[in-house]
Amino acid sequence: MDGIVIRLDLERLADPDPELRYRLPELLAERSGKIILDDGYGYASDSGALLVFLRTDSLEAALACILDVIADVRVLGNDLRPGAVVAVARSGGYDVVYPADFQGLFAI
Repeated sequence: MDGIVIRLDLERLADPDPELRYRLPELLAERSGKIILDDGYGYASDSGALLVFLRTDSLEAALACILDVIADVRVLGNDLRPGAVVAVARSGGYDVVYPADFQGLFAI
């Protein structure tokens, strides 16, 4: 099973509602036909960004769904594009898949 992390910089969202930590994984599970599963949440130690942990057995389909939601769906009134970074867990770290021009270290 693959792990995915969505890091949301709440300062970049119009309405950083704490319910995002529940609503986003629920929405992704629903829209993906349950191939995306909620695996908890936390906060980044370096910035306090919200971390949404997900898991899946269908990585490519899950990533397609996640990227579609980020691009086209407002979650609790928020455009997630300015504040979202999506990474796939790999042995020894994470590979960022969104945004394409991500620079720097992905830290949780």
